[in-house]
Amino acid sequence: MTVDEAGNVYVCEYSTNRVRRVTPDGKITTIAGTGTEGYSGDGERATAAKLSGPHGTAIDKAGNIYIADRKNDRIRKVAPDGTITTVVGAGPRGYSGDGGPASAAKLNLPQSVALDDTGNLYIADVGNHRVRKVAPEGKITTVAGTGTGGYSGDEGPAFAAQLNNPTGVTVGKDGNLYIADCSNHRVRKVTPDGTISTVAGNGTKGYSGDGVPATTTTLNGPYFVDMDGTGNLYIADQDNHRVRKVAPDGIITTMAGDGVSGAAVDGAPAMNTHLYTPVVAAVAPSGDLYIGDVGSYYVYKVVGASAVMPPAPPVADLYGKYVLPVTAPRGEEFELGARIHNRGPAIASGEDITVVLTLADGLECAHHSNGRRLTRAFAGIDLAPHSASLDGVFRVRATDDASPGVYESTLEIQYGGDLNLKDNTAVLPVTVVVPEPVDGEHALIVFQDNLPKAAPGQSARFHLRFLAPVGQPVNPGDIDQRLSAPTGFVFTGRPTYTYPNTAMGAVTGELKHDIRDDGRTLVIRHNPHLNTSGTDTAPLLYAIDLQAEDDAVPGVVSDGSVSIGRRPPVQIRAEVTGTPAEVSIRIVQTQLHKANVRPGQRGVYPVSFKLTNTGDHSTGAQDLVLTAPEGLWFSQDTTGMYRGEHDDEIELTAERSNGNRTLTVRGAVALDLNPGQWAAVYPQMEVETHAQAGAVRVDIQIGNPPVATGHATVTVDV
Repeated sequence: MTVDEAGNVYVCEYSTNRVRRVTPDGKITTIAGTGTEGYSGDGERATAAKLSGPHGTAIDKAGNIYIADRKNDRIRKVAPDGTITTVVGAGPRGYSGDGGPASAAKLNLPQSVALDDTGNLYIADVGNHRVRKVAPEGKITTVAGTGTGGYSGDEGPAFAAQLNNPTGVTVGKDGNLYIADCSNHRVRKVTPDGTISTVAGNGTKGYSGDGVPATTTTLNGPYFVDMDGTGNLYIADQDNHRVRKVAPDGIITTMAGDGVSGAAVDGAPAMNTHLYTPVVAAVAPSGDLYIGDVGSYYVYKVVGASAVMPPAPPVADLYGKYVLPVTAPRGEEFELGARIHNRGPAIASGEDITVVLTLADGLECAHHSNGRRLTRAFAGIDLAPHSASLDGVFRVRATDDASPGVYESTLEIQYGGDLNLKDNTAVLPVTVVVPEPVDGEHALIVFQDNLPKAAPGQSARFHLRFLAPVGQPVNPGDIDQRLSAPTGFVFTGRPTYTYPNTAMGAVTGELKHDIRDDGRTLVIRHNPHLNTSGTDTAPLLYAIDLQAEDDAVPGVVSDGSVSIGRRPPVQIRAEVTGTPAEVSIRIVQTQLHKANVRPGQRGVYPVSFKLTNTGDHSTGAQDLVLTAPEGLWFSQDTTGMYRGEHDDEIELTAERSNGNRTLTVRGAVALDLNPGQWAAVYPQMEVETHAQAGAVRVDIQIGNPPVATGHATVTVDV
């Protein structure tokens, strides 16, 4: 986005492959691009030419408009008469040409362009981790960056320094070149003699530091930069949802955005309203600031921004989130206290905060004996807005002689300085319960959870469900559990256990086992304990695989059994079906609007698979394997799932491997779909900071051996 001397605003529409112009009276026209992605039109009217992801503009003194035609890896020029030509880049994507004509050079996803007063054109060649310069006579050179992504070289020659995804460039009236070094979370400066330095950001990703030297603050993915006529530098601090301003004296302040993602409120003070991933900040000659807010699809205007002196940062706004259990068994440790959060916008010093927990009579500190008054101070720790928290949580236990009942402790969050702390006192009630005596395996309630069905030669999985009398702990210790397969079946695979409903989520693991008698006998050595801690809440599920033998006779067989320690055997049943049922599952990628990601993103869901049973039989419980490409990985040992007939999300327990790039769900009963039923699967993922731009595939396999395969396409945008 650029503003010319007449006040016209030039906006790149990346997704629609156009460049638009908005006049001061609000009229919008297309000046380049047909709306169809591609490369064509040189020598013709720019409105008849094809562009591919235009991403930045600059205007010279003669009125020529330069466009970073990003995915075409070229710089295009629109003359005042509307004719378009290519001035930099010959394609295909790459790096070459320094010292020669710019029209023969190769670029790699040029992101931004800028001009100096002598007509030199600067290009943020983001995929090459370089900034290139094209002189007025057409020769191209590299002015910053070695081509290897990283951070190095400050106070030395810029061409020997490392950049990491430079996304924005601008040139000041003093001739200094400013670079948004996005993945280094810095803004760098190159002086006319070629020396590079950092002018904003300390390299740590985050938000902090208004009213302080810009080099001591934290930024979060600075994307584009611009400078006004008085030497103020504006930074589109995209992932902080703010636009920052660095004054000529080096002090940084926030010009727009309160740090909360969302659409801005027209007419509100710019510093007190939302932004949603602002990627462009452009200053008009009049001093008005224009903001390209990609998340809300708006262009905002801040009137007279260059003349505004932001007020001193307001005081911090702190609050506590209380941590306490509903019930606590006597003698067991639990957490009690609060985690202190900062709503912002200012940084809070931990030196001003002390948490005091006065325990009720009958409770004590779990790790040391210092009475019932527990304190914690936070000297040397700063609490940035909307980021981490201060840990005012203590490990506590009920004394061995505590009676059952409610115990009320008092929490006080003491503070000093100019801190506005919400809810600084609270009473934390905890109900202490006294567990019944622990029983052995005779107290267990055990039954088969489902009837496995398999055709000769095929496998199926069944579950054993373990329960205990309500709330009663059961802890029989490691005992032998001997299983005999029903006639016509043998045991295969690796049995697993799962506690699906614990306070820590699903707890799962592999069972120690031995398959004997050519598969007819399975011996498990394990402790099927229940309700003894927060991680073994009933029920307990065993998942066990059976395979129907090739000569198995169709029908239901009921002569299998499981003997658990010394308790009476439990019957196991299975069914041999007549012929193998053909499983037919259609896989379709959905939620395509989430399929674009950026390097460094966490906790995203770029792929969603819709799985539909298009066959005439149920699909049965199936294994599910997801495989991520280089640059992406799975961030949890679970995956989200939604079945068409259910309103609630189902969380499937999974196992990560291969450097977290493979996610495996074994024998998912939730994938047993009747004909016509569907389910959606959507894993949480992360994107590597140095992920290469472009389209990549996330593969999916259902069944082992596979009964269906497919993939989803994810685009990494830099």
